Amino acid sequence: MTEAIMTKMNYVLELVTLVIFCLVVYICAFLNRKKYVKILNMIISTWCDIPINSSTQNILSNLKFHVNIVVMGILLIVVIIQIAVNFSRNGNIWKVILVALTFNLPQTIEFTALAFYYSLVIMLVAILTHINKQCLILTKNNKVLVSEFTEVQTKSSVTLRQMELAYVKAYEIKTYINKAFEGPILACAIQCFHSIVSESHIIYHGLVLGNTLTTHDIVNCSIWIAYQILKVFSLSYAGNSLKLEALKIGQTLHNIPTEKQDLRRLMEIQHFSSLMTYQKIEMTVYEFFPLDATLLYNMLASAMMYLIILVQFDRRE
Repeated sequence: MTEAIMTKMNYVLELVTLVIFCLVVYICAFLNRKKYVKILNMIISTWCDIPINSSTQNILSNLKFHVNIVVMGILLIVVIIQIAVNFSRNGNIWKVILVALTFNLPQTIEFTALAFYYSLVIMLVAILTHINKQCLILTKNNKVLVSEFTEVQTKSSVTLRQMELAYVKAYEIKTYINKAFEGPILACAIQCFHSIVSESHIIYHGLVLGNTLTTHDIVNCSIWIAYQILKVFSLSYAGNSLKLEALKIGQTLHNIPTEKQDLRRLMEIQHFSSLMTYQKIEMTVYEFFPLDATLLYNMLASAMMYLIILVQFDRRE
């Protein structure tokens, strides 16, 4: 499987990218150790500032499902699959241990760091969902005519100003999460891109040109590609969920009735809407590229393009 020089170089480069990611994660965790605690405290305080209503339990249940079942369950399944595939290879025990320490262990650290990032972003999504639910109540105001004036009676004690302050805190939380994880995410994106291209090229080279791959090798490379796609998908899904939830708040603000409202309410709606325009809750990597639904598409499209170039070089040789 590693007879070709290009394959050996790819494995060495992939090992280097995994080690770089582990170093970046360790350095960022050490530098941002206080920031993680601050993020969790801000999430709790922001959640407590928003009044509780009937939809609060549903939001918490959805959050619990994502953190406990999706994150922890998938992380456990990935570790089990890595152990099963590694110990089923044809080779001595020392080769199995070497692969476990050089490839499986760094990737487990990578999945763990992404699970932590995903959990924090999903908590922030829950806060935005809670804000949106409160703003939806403001769109269903009861109007009672009193002579020539309109008295607006809301079904909740919450005010639009409170929701705006909660959104400002959510934006600060997003900023802290972004700064704490953009370094590891960049290293992860580079590692995932290289792994997708190199493992796909190994499968092509082994099946079409060399015919040296066994069934275990094909399954191992395919699962490794699936790991990288899962990492990119988790980044895309978390960032896109955050972006969509902020968009829902903006749509809800525009649905608040403005007929016969006082000037203060109109100014609050306009100010909140302008604030969301200039303080967008969007995850980025050093402002190079956004972490949304386009990330997975761009990653796969770029990997396919480079794979086609490598295939063309193989045919010329």
